[in-house]
Amino acid sequence: MTPGRDERPDPEDSAHTVASLWALRACELLCACMFATALPWQQPFAWFAVIAGMGVLRWWHVNRPGFRARPKQHRRRVYRIYMWVLMSFVGSACWFLYVPGNVPILAVLVSYLLGNATLIAVRLTGDVVRTTIALCLAVLPTSVRLIVDGIGGDALLVMMGIGGILMTVTMVFLSRAQEIGVMRQVEQRRRAEAAADAIAALGLAKSRFFAAVSHDLRQPVHAIGLYLAPLAHLAQATQDRAALRALDGITQSWRALDDLLSQVLDLTRMDSGVVQAELQPTDLAPLVAGLVRQHSAVAEAAGVRIVALVPSGAHAMADGLMLIRVLSNLLDNAIKFSPPGGTVLVALRPGAGRWRLQVRDAGPGIAQDAQARIFEEFVQIHNEARDRRHGLGLGLAIARRLALLMNGDIAVRSAPGRGCCMTLTLPRARAPVPTEPAHSAQTDPASVPGALMPASGPALPLPALAVRDVLLVEDDSLVAGATRDLLVQWGLRVRHVETSADAIAQAAFGQVAICDVRLPHAASGLELAIALREAGKKVLLISGETHASLREAAQRHRLSLLIKPVSSAQLLSALQQL
Repeated sequence: MTPGRDERPDPEDSAHTVASLWALRACELLCACMFATALPWQQPFAWFAVIAGMGVLRWWHVNRPGFRARPKQHRRRVYRIYMWVLMSFVGSACWFLYVPGNVPILAVLVSYLLGNATLIAVRLTGDVVRTTIALCLAVLPTSVRLIVDGIGGDALLVMMGIGGILMTVTMVFLSRAQEIGVMRQVEQRRRAEAAADAIAALGLAKSRFFAAVSHDLRQPVHAIGLYLAPLAHLAQATQDRAALRALDGITQSWRALDDLLSQVLDLTRMDSGVVQAELQPTDLAPLVAGLVRQHSAVAEAAGVRIVALVPSGAHAMADGLMLIRVLSNLLDNAIKFSPPGGTVLVALRPGAGRWRLQVRDAGPGIAQDAQARIFEEFVQIHNEARDRRHGLGLGLAIARRLALLMNGDIAVRSAPGRGCCMTLTLPRARAPVPTEPAHSAQTDPASVPGALMPASGPALPLPALAVRDVLLVEDDSLVAGATRDLLVQWGLRVRHVETSADAIAQAAFGQVAICDVRLPHAASGLELAIALREAGKKVLLISGETHASLREAAQRHRLSLLIKPVSSAQLLSALQQL
């Protein structure tokens, strides 16, 4: 596709500068002084004064804001008229500055005209019509006179005239070639802009698609997790071993599906640029201590000891939730691959403006040629049999991407039989000024997608809840049924509604409302939660969407938020906190 002329910039839109104006006037004054040595001084100075006046008038006119605001076609027409009139005056040098028989002055005249021709060819690149006519008006009259005068016996004049004509033709062809090049550049730029717009639109569509997929895929997984608790209660009550074995298999499959879904969706969201880090000074010591306590039960079952050497007062610029996920993955792997009786060491090392948080284990180690591959998706060096109990090969890929989002990185140092040291580097940060702690909508690990939490297992005796009546706002019948059955099993009375309007109408029922974020008729569960809280209710938000804006909005409005799939233990914990 060849772009129309309106798509190309006019070559003279940016050519009229003060510097070029005075440079041309200085050259014209010098030429007038040279011709004044062979002609009456009034003649060359008057001729150059007319050309200089025309040039100044053109410069003043085309630099006015009103002229620059005119349509491009109008500006191009004015540019052409000015150029052709000016070059007509320049071409009249064949009468006003021509000195027959004075070869040095004629050589100066030809040099002046060819200099004007070169300036025209350079200045008007992109408009071959304007260039061709201007060159012909400026050079050809003098060239023709030189040939006519030289035919009588002066071969030098003939060659000078022919040289002027050849130079004019050459510059016309060069101008045409440059115009084609400009048109190609404009077309390439147009295509690049169209491609950039298409990529941006594709990224936006991809983000919207994965947001919808995240919500729709999490709904049935969320319902399965809620149905597990009543099944576990019935199986324990009847002591049916076959049912318990089947339930155990369903629970493990649910955990694997939940883990795979969360990690795959996390990868796609990071690829589409939806995930953004909320960087702030983060105290590493209490964060590491909490993770060590969280992993202590798993480590004890594996016969592994965890030792943390992280001094207090060390702050890194990081996203707290992302950092928890990264370190949880590194600790999981270190415990998994350490032999019974081994030790996992978590140590903090100083670096140049950065902290190096190291997780060391005494496992089998990783060969040098395999170390770069461990950060690729679905790659497991020590799990060739693809045993799902050993993970899916996504943890380190996600961990590294999260580290990069926090302006850090993860490096590995290992050798076969000598264990492995994973080093997370993060920028240092100054300790923040102490302020009154604000309520966070997602500080509980149970509400962090992908955080390490004990999965729902066999139903245990539940403590009494302070609430008795719950308003459930959920449009998915499967999720609503599972949630209602679970709440009823806990001794609560539940009233279920599907729409925001029905929830407002039933606002007087119960002390607590559980609201899904996405509701029918494009209603916002967040806005509904705010309205119900103003009506005196405690509100728990549940969503299958994981984008940062939702979390920020929940934190801003001081609302508790759980991300689907939610286990019965997580739901119970959230209700107890309310």
